[in-house]
Amino acid sequence: MKRAVFAIMLLLGVHSVCIAQGIPDDVYYLMPSFGQGIIFFNGQAPAQGRLNICAVDNTLRFIDKSGKELSATNDENIVRVQIDSVVFMRDGGLYYRLFPVTPNFGVAVLREVSLQGESMQGAYGTETKTSAVKQYKTIYADGVAYNLGPSTEYKMTERLFMYKGNTTAAFNKRNLRKMLPRKKAEIDAYFTSGNSLPDTAPEAVALLSGWAE
Repeated sequence: MKRAVFAIMLLLGVHSVCIAQGIPDDVYYLMPSFGQGIIFFNGQAPAQGRLNICAVDNTLRFIDKSGKELSATNDENIVRVQIDSVVFMRDGGLYYRLFPVTPNFGVAVLREVSLQGESMQGAYGTETKTSAVKQYKTIYADGVAYNLGPSTEYKMTERLFMYKGNTTAAFNKRNLRKMLPRKKAEIDAYFTSGNSLPDTAPEAVALLSGWAE
């Protein structure tokens, strides 16, 4: 385990982070708790550790050997992250939770958590992300530093996407026809009959399962 944590630190670079206050853990993170996981890189060997992903700033988090929570700073080469049995794909700097329909295709859910509390002056251009996030009860989001406290207000949304290979696309009729070209007739008939797009990942998986190629 110590070697695994050390390998992550070398590959990603790290900085210390604070624990969120006023935001439930199962909202602040994409997993309810840190779990044993594997990080898959583009062109590098995988690394292992106790992992989670912060939904506020979309950073990969892990626990070092002393129990401290650290955040990855060099994550450009990350392709996927598996925590316990849940897989996340990184695309465009964002982490999507995957709900496979086939080994290469399925539903991807993006959680977005925006902070509504009082912000501090400073942005990426005037203060580095690394130095700002080290401040007590502070996190960077949307280019602004926020003070976290028991009264911190937030807004959480989850949006459905599709993925094919390592690429995500909005869940809509156009992309359905593009990703499932041999099912265009069935897709058109579905919408012509007055049906709408699903609202939840299980419903979306059920719909796509009938069209999967």
